[in-house]
Amino acid sequence: MGVVVALVVLVAGVGIVVGGTRTVTGQATAGGTAPAARSGWTTLSDPGSGLSYQIPPTGWSTNPDVGAAGSVALRQGANRTAYVCGTPPERLLRGVLGSGSAPRTDPAGLADAVASSAAGQYYRNGGHPPTIKLDPPQPVHRTTHKGVVLTGVLVRAVATQQVDSCLASAGEVLVFVLQFGDHDGVLVVNGDLAGGPAKPAPATDAELRTIVGTATPTN
Repeated sequence: MGVVVALVVLVAGVGIVVGGTRTVTGQATAGGTAPAARSGWTTLSDPGSGLSYQIPPTGWSTNPDVGAAGSVALRQGANRTAYVCGTPPERLLRGVLGSGSAPRTDPAGLADAVASSAAGQYYRNGGHPPTIKLDPPQPVHRTTHKGVVLTGVLVRAVATQQVDSCLASAGEVLVFVLQFGDHDGVLVVNGDLAGGPAKPAPATDAELRTIVGTATPTN
């Protein structure tokens, strides 16, 4: 996600950050019924957010606490492949994801705020904030195991920066908000899209959207 991205996570005293760059096109995954488990994928479930979701068998490793995205504390998370770059060397991540809960509110406003905050947090290089572009919210819905249809939104933010070559030059944050009766469940999926070292390779918009597409209510 980038060298000086303020993702507040420490591993062995080394700051972890995230980065990316290239605007890609694509449509949000709306979906309805719970998706079938993907072969080899790992399912993460967060009772606090009310959401379950899956991560691919390669490139991602689970991390129970990946910090916060804006006002939402993220749990049941995962990190995408790490790399070391810079002088002094820093350990950076190609992406993070996790879910959390927020008081029930306007889902589009919440998704916009979390996406903007996370993109600025993950791709900020010191005093240089990235340029952030928000796509319009797209409606989503999911059906619970009891057949109740829940509605929400998906918002995509793309952050770009050209200041630090260790950081991704472009990165994406997808924020999926599903409205429950007493709270909003929030899933944040982030990944670099371009820039940084050649290896490990950045993510793709399709990969990140596929992860979002696995999100379903836990009940």
